[in-house]
Amino acid sequence: MNMYPEIVSELNRERIKEELDAIRLEEEATKGQTLLDKNLALLGNWMISGGEKLRNRYHSSQETGSVKLINKAA
Repeated sequence: MNMYPEIVSELNRERIKEELDAIRLEEEATKGQTLLDKNLALLGNWMISGGEKLRNRYHSSQETGSVKLINKAA
């Protein structure tokens, strides 16, 4: 099957364009520049800070309870 050079070059151009689009999409996905990505990152940071505060509160209350128990036993 013989293909004309114009057709071959057009097909190659289309293939290269598709590859470039795929690369751009991959770069955009790794950058996280969309609004959804930014909001999810903010939500994650908020949840982590809230969890750390709860852990500190629970851990400190547990320590004071054990100190009270030790003082009662002594």
